[in-house]
Amino acid sequence: MNMQLKPLWLSLFIAANAFALHANAAEENVQYRDPPRWRVEDRTPQARFQTMKKENTNAYAQALNDCRAMRGRAAGDCRKDARMNFDRDMQRAREMTSRR
Repeated sequence: MNMQLKPLWLSLFIAANAFALHANAAEENVQYRDPPRWRVEDRTPQARFQTMKKENTNAYAQALNDCRAMRGRAAGDCRKDARMNFDRDMQRAREMTSRR
């Protein structure tokens, strides 16, 4: 009988902890943690382009970092796709900032 209760208590304990973690995460207010510069609007096309360039460069670096876990042809294809995505995103950024 005692052995049958252990899984029940363990599952209740895990469920209670998961609920407590979720409740704490839901109450978190991240507004006060953002640096003020994140709320400054890019007012010129050049500033918008520079922001897009930073975002694209960081996304490209992250993609290359993900490719490092691969080996062989898959790694080469991954780097090739990452570069094509970066080039496409930069072209899109140029088009978006030159229209205005």
